[in-house]
Amino acid sequence: MAMRQRHSVKQERAERREQKRQRKAHKQAEKEVREKDKVDKLESTHMEYVPSLSVLFRFLALIRVVGALLSPIQDCDEVYNYWEPLHFLQFGQGKQTWEYAPQFALRSYAYLQLHSMAIKLLHFVFGFRAKGQVFYALRVVLGLVSALCEAFLVRMVARHVDRRIANCTALALFGMAGLFHAAPALLPSSFAMCLGTLGVAATMMPPTRDLRRHMWQRVVPATVAFAVAVLVGWPYAGIMAVPFVLEEVLVPGPGNSGWWKWRLQRLAVLAGVGGVSALLIVSGLVAVDSWYYGRTIFAAWNQVAYNILGRHGGASTLYGAEPWYFYLKNGLLNGNIVMVLALLALPVWMAYYMALRITARSAKGSVAGLRAAERLIDSHWLLLFRIAPFYVVLGAFSLQPHKEERFLSIVYPHMCFCAAAALSLASPLKTWAREMLIRTRSQTGQTESNKLRSFAWANIVLLGVAACIGMLRMTALVKYYAAPVRAFMELPATSNTTQTNELLPLGPSVKMFISSSHKSLNERADERVVCMGEAWYWYPSSYWLPEGYRLQFVQQTNATQGQLPGDFIPVYKSGSVKASTSVERTDFNGLNEWEKSHVGELSTCDYLVDIEYPERSSNSKQVDRRKWKQVGECQAVLDTENSAILARILYVPHSIAQMMAWTGGRRQKWGQMCVFQQHKFESVQFE
Repeated sequence: MAMRQRHSVKQERAERREQKRQRKAHKQAEKEVREKDKVDKLESTHMEYVPSLSVLFRFLALIRVVGALLSPIQDCDEVYNYWEPLHFLQFGQGKQTWEYAPQFALRSYAYLQLHSMAIKLLHFVFGFRAKGQVFYALRVVLGLVSALCEAFLVRMVARHVDRRIANCTALALFGMAGLFHAAPALLPSSFAMCLGTLGVAATMMPPTRDLRRHMWQRVVPATVAFAVAVLVGWPYAGIMAVPFVLEEVLVPGPGNSGWWKWRLQRLAVLAGVGGVSALLIVSGLVAVDSWYYGRTIFAAWNQVAYNILGRHGGASTLYGAEPWYFYLKNGLLNGNIVMVLALLALPVWMAYYMALRITARSAKGSVAGLRAAERLIDSHWLLLFRIAPFYVVLGAFSLQPHKEERFLSIVYPHMCFCAAAALSLASPLKTWAREMLIRTRSQTGQTESNKLRSFAWANIVLLGVAACIGMLRMTALVKYYAAPVRAFMELPATSNTTQTNELLPLGPSVKMFISSSHKSLNERADERVVCMGEAWYWYPSSYWLPEGYRLQFVQQTNATQGQLPGDFIPVYKSGSVKASTSVERTDFNGLNEWEKSHVGELSTCDYLVDIEYPERSSNSKQVDRRKWKQVGECQAVLDTENSAILARILYVPHSIAQMMAWTGGRRQKWGQMCVFQQHKFESVQFE
């Protein structure tokens, strides 16, 4: 009997100890929840303000307009494949690449018509006196559109993800050197960047149980934006939508039950919206392009068939191949610290996920703590789908042998979001690591509020440093590589026209658009021929040729042996735009082979635009000063082959460049871009 009583007493004591332990664990879990709430409150109090869409737009528009007015064109593809055909649609003449030949039809006139309509609207509102004004007006519009898309992304991040991430994203976008020149570019990749940014912004909204709300607020805007980016802009931008599609199939919304019902519903909505969007967009594209090419054409498919399927014997590698790390180098050049932080987003996400799992295991004795950890894990999984597009695009494009700088631009805004996410996850990771070391806070004596403020200020300082480096890169682009526009502005007006390349003032145009008489605009007895040789890829477009001029290529010693652009048949000769765009010609090929008919003789040139690099051993001085005289001032161009790497990628003041030379480094070396005139036209009066 006594034995049973003692056993009962021991059992009761054990039960009381267990209950006491459970109460203590429960109190500890509640304390941790309160501590986390306190941390979240302090963090949100410090950075709870997110600017409105209007303020964000004006903030980003400032740097985008500056980029539109000052940044030089980075890629000759933009000039010859987009600015020149657009110039032809507006003024009846321009250079034509083989991609616009009807037998290949890789480029879409519908894409150009969108921009042509924007220019006509601007001309109706403001009026233009010179083609240079048209050029800058369109670039400003493109920059403003990009700023609006970026501002919308920041607002959606603030609403559905995190305010701190939104604020850091805005700071990163402002100082991003890549966006400085990509936003105002007349490139399908830049168009896809803007539409892809809108699509990614729509996917920031998490899946919901309400199918109607889920469809109209998430699936429809995201799907339409991605469809326009792919079909109207750049076909390969569709890879950005892969994480969105996977999330629709794999991630249930709150309260979704069953395994197949909600998946089938989402797939049906996704297929329906995508199918209708694609049908409407493709119908419009085929109608416009078929009219211009004279037969049924779907240009986006032709481009994919040529580059991937090898139609017409083509392959993207005909135009160069780069190593796998090309985009890493390019991202560091255009994103500097932002690129590094974006690459760290996935490792930091994985580290934080492991921390959440450890926290969930330690909170098994507390129902409240376990539920809080599970909610954090669910939201953390959603963040993975938000940062995934950057990694998917970077990985897929790095595997392709043909790489170009503009390809990565479709994820420049998303790169900024990933960098902000990495910075935001670093703060709770630090908090979690500190909680694992229980005595840290009491030993240091530093308050929670001070630590959080210090970490937030550290993020701002880091992004500020990235922005300063980005500004140096932007300044370098303007200072070192903007000579072509300034050089072509030295060309004088012809004897019987008053139209020049002056940028101000605005006013009514003179024979500005196709509706004007093509004969009076183009068929001129005193037409001037401007020639370019080795520097053909520096051509800033026909928008910088005064009225009565046309461009001609001449072959020089070190000229490329690839296929140079030809000329659209001038409208005054063909009789209509369609007659020029639909005729099949034999002087184009899809194998990038040299075409002799696209090159003229130097003796037929009235003016010559050439670059001379005194420091280069291969420099061939073709300009005979006895036959040619210099027009206006020569423009300085950085000699990248003979300048130090830091001095050519970032703006370096002259005094610092001199110090680099004194310490044994290579200082900046310069070439000269000059305009020369043959002496036979000495009678022409220069203004």
